[in-house]
Amino acid sequence: MLKPAILALIRQVLTVAGTALVAKGYVQASDVEPVIGALLTIGSVLWSVIDKRKR
Repeated sequence: MLKPAILALIRQVLTVAGTALVAKGYVQASDVEPVIGALLTIGSVLWSVIDKRKR
């Protein structure tokens, strides 16, 4: 139940970080969204594996 809220918060933090990187000119805007999606996917999988091992 807490997982969706935490993932939403992480997604927002990553979006803000991506926006800052685009504003500074370090990355292009088209590169930010796929990277955020990949990080969220990897984080979700890791979280699931860790949660399953605790049981």
